[in-house]
Amino acid sequence: MDHQDHAHFRELASRDPTVMLVTLQTKIGTPIHVWAEMDTGSCENFISQELVGKLERGDEVTSRPEHPIKTIEGKEFSPKGDLDLSFTAGIKQKTFQDNFVLVEDNDIALLLGRDMLFKNLHAFTTDDEYTNEPPTNIEIFGTKPSADRVDKLYMAPKKK
Repeated sequence: MDHQDHAHFRELASRDPTVMLVTLQTKIGTPIHVWAEMDTGSCENFISQELVGKLERGDEVTSRPEHPIKTIEGKEFSPKGDLDLSFTAGIKQKTFQDNFVLVEDNDIALLLGRDMLFKNLHAFTTDDEYTNEPPTNIEIFGTKPSADRVDKLYMAPKKK
């Protein structure tokens, strides 16, 4: 491995590989850019009630058993429903679709869990196409989560 290869790996390691920008669509097709957290310890994908409202998709939420969800710090709350969503990501804006659990916790706008990541997006954490910095001229919903965040949603039972 030459010096240039080492520099590339150092650069990859220096970026935050747990966050990426995705684009969702409102009901009428307006794009909404959102920072998505990638959490390989999370059993589910999550979306905040605030973001569902911004997307104008509240009427598409389906019911879900209210099994408690726990964070790694032991905080408990109940899911408010399920929502099937598609989003695009990466330079080529590849489309992905999956189910998201609706939560009232607005601390997390959008979280991609392990099944979504492993099934579809295994390269997200290392591929520049998905973890590149966004253009400066677009509006992004919410703020970029910090790299040292530990309050992850990871122990939600699967719906039956």
